[in-house]
Amino acid sequence: MDPTLVFGLFQDPADKSGEKVKDIVDFSKHPYTLMGMFTRIIHRGDTINDQILRFFLEIKKEVDLENLQVVNKNMIFIRAYSYLKKLDLDNSFHINTLLDNADDAFLQACNASIEHFRDLEEYEKCSFIKKFKDFIEFSQNKLPL
Repeated sequence: MDPTLVFGLFQDPADKSGEKVKDIVDFSKHPYTLMGMFTRIIHRGDTINDQILRFFLEIKKEVDLENLQVVNKNMIFIRAYSYLKKLDLDNSFHINTLLDNADDAFLQACNASIEHFRDLEEYEKCSFIKKFKDFIEFSQNKLPL
């Protein structure tokens, strides 16, 4: 990343030099970011849920807390799944990133997601997540033969 381009984002509107920032790097689709977001959302799910519940208590809005917790939990897992869905096991860059960066936290997030979607009987999502889990475990020689 060129540091001179960073400051080009904050040009003076009166400057008519015509120089524009040539490249803006978008890390939101990078496989490392996608893996990290998936893992982080799953592992921080309880914290996110507590923040949402605290918000409703602070505004003194009458809500069914039990149903709200169920909705929050489902929202958290669906959002995490959306990040995992963007990873492509047919893309060599994605595969290499997975192999280099998958750790126990990622595998634990996969297990928690599989368990959540299994309880909801969303077996297609379970199968999709298990494909990633098995790929990592097989690559790390953790699967029994």
